[in-house]
Amino acid sequence: MTISQRIFDTLKRKRLKQKELAAATGISEAAISDWKKKGTNPSAENLFAIANFLGVSLDYLLTGEEHTNGIQLKARELSTFEERLLGYFSLMNELEQAELLGELKERTRDRAEAEEEGNDAATA
Repeated sequence: MTISQRIFDTLKRKRLKQKELAAATGISEAAISDWKKKGTNPSAENLFAIANFLGVSLDYLLTGEEHTNGIQLKARELSTFEERLLGYFSLMNELEQAELLGELKERTRDRAEAEEEGNDAATA
């Protein structure tokens, strides 16, 4: 599957329109239409804006697979709860987003360490 095919597949799955993609990213509707008609891909400069609008990673657009901190995730539709979280996240500025991500990583690491300690105690 090509980059443009993944874009159109994601638009369809999320029930979004090409017009919405154009408005959100500043990419002309004609350019988006050309990707579909001619089977071409967007320029590298546009990929980040497209990924942000679609709520997917650049990895997904380029390879079809999500990668987060070395963990490979399969592309899937987001739950309503996940969409709400992303909506709130997108309202934050970059500093707030970075702070929140740092806190989430710390909590995840702390939980993993606690689980590892519990597993070590159970096997001892």
